[in-house]
Amino acid sequence: MGMNTGLVIAGVAGATALAISAAAIPFVAPALRRVCIPYVPATTEQLANVSRALSLATSSNSNKKGTLIDLGSGDGRVVLQCAREGFNSTGVELNSILVAYSKYRSIREGLGKETRFMRKNIFKTDLNPYQTAVIFGAESLMGDLVPKLSEMRSNTNLLACRFPLPENDAWKLEHQIGEGIDAVWVYKRN
Repeated sequence: MGMNTGLVIAGVAGATALAISAAAIPFVAPALRRVCIPYVPATTEQLANVSRALSLATSSNSNKKGTLIDLGSGDGRVVLQCAREGFNSTGVELNSILVAYSKYRSIREGLGKETRFMRKNIFKTDLNPYQTAVIFGAESLMGDLVPKLSEMRSNTNLLACRFPLPENDAWKLEHQIGEGIDAVWVYKRN
């Protein structure tokens, strides 16, 4: 094996390692933030509970087919499901790879007009235009999120998945669906 072959092999190995590292950064970076929210895809049971929660939350008013935002939308599966159920759905996610994948899936599934995905910090997103918000958050995030959620108008809905909101005056708990990591708490803004 000549010196040139060795350099080529070393170059290919180095380029491969660099590509793998670059692809992993968006998934590892959340661990470096103050509030670490790792990407964990919603299970089939969680998606079913979100659907049930949306039905309960929107049955008494005209929010059905309204505007919905998923805060920390990951791979977009909640946004896509909500769009299939008639909501004009927006996903907000920091991970650029997941945002690109979500956009791809929405186009592939023919939901491009009903969905929108943004690479943005949830704390820098205007929540006022939305009638319903969904959050699959970490327990440590939920308390920090309450002041941000105050941007939403009265009589809007919040679906908190995996962890409930802490006690507060702004949001009234209306329903709990499921248990454990599949639980969804349905809140109404006072």
